[in-house]
Amino acid sequence: MTKDSRSVDELIASHKPDFARFAAALRREEPDRVPLGEFLMDPPVKHAFLGRPVGNSLIGGENYDVAADVEFWATAGYDYIHLAPWYLHLFPGGWNVKAGQYSAYDQADVERSWMEEHTSVIASGDDFERYPWPKLDDVQYGHIAKATELLPPGMGLTTGTWGIFETTRQLMGFEGFCLALADDPGLARAVLDRIGEFLLAVFKRAAALPGVGALWLADDLAHRSGPFVSPRIYREWLFLWFRKYGEVAASHNLPLIYHCDGDIWEFLPDLAEAGITALQPVEPQAMNIVALKREWGHTFAFMGNIDLGYALTRGTPAEVEAEVRERIRALAPGGGYIVGSSNSITSYVPLANYRAMIAATLRWGKYPIRA
Repeated sequence: MTKDSRSVDELIASHKPDFARFAAALRREEPDRVPLGEFLMDPPVKHAFLGRPVGNSLIGGENYDVAADVEFWATAGYDYIHLAPWYLHLFPGGWNVKAGQYSAYDQADVERSWMEEHTSVIASGDDFERYPWPKLDDVQYGHIAKATELLPPGMGLTTGTWGIFETTRQLMGFEGFCLALADDPGLARAVLDRIGEFLLAVFKRAAALPGVGALWLADDLAHRSGPFVSPRIYREWLFLWFRKYGEVAASHNLPLIYHCDGDIWEFLPDLAEAGITALQPVEPQAMNIVALKREWGHTFAFMGNIDLGYALTRGTPAEVEAEVRERIRALAPGGGYIVGSSNSITSYVPLANYRAMIAATLRWGKYPIRA
């Protein structure tokens, strides 16, 4: 196949959203071309790409422009926009946000959340009883409904929640949670179950919103060399909640995408049992995605794997294109692959490299694959 000689600008301008394309890939089928997919993108990237501010879709506020966000996703090569319900602000002390992180752009400092390691918001039974647990009626979904009204023809919408385990770690502190596993497992389990109950209720309402085409569950359980805690804890405490998420997705006949960094290979049977449809982002330093597709491509679709460690962040646009082309060549035949980053599009991904990933997908991803 002769290389598509159109420029990056021409390729990106040629994109027309088609959620059926994304849905087919999630079903492990071959659509017209390989879709693009991301879970998160930092506001400065959206600003730089679109030429005007979008704001922070995670927390909302007066600076968030849902119309601009829809326009960004639609013009940046995606067949959907992902928006989660707004509830993080309902966990006081549990989600940490800090400005001043490095950005490759000239816009204002980036706000990032991070996992608490040392400080516990909940360290005892008394803390558990006193904590102002969020109420379901205080969760906000209006921005999702508004986005649905603004979608251009063919474009879809996905939604979901952050994780049960990672929110537990936020409230107890990672050290506090690990110590509680030995010293007070009843407390650790109570916190996790309280969060699971709340987030499942949030998820149920989100899944029932008009126009939702796919669902996400995001819960980081591992680093590059394996799980954060004993797999027994996940299997006895956590995955029962995952199965409830899967039941909700199945009841709406919607695919369920799971975001988790690190090496989760040993949990793949558990995730399949829970009803997970697709895995994202498949870190290249943690799992071999070619082997993963060979052994699990009959069960999961795969999204991501374009390296944030080098190509997207420190490489050249030509190196990004070469990596995208290689992934498409290896993973796209037979369906079930969606191009994306190995985590999210962060504010330290140069715009030229991000655009190169989009353009390379449009250039080389047409079926039948001849990349």
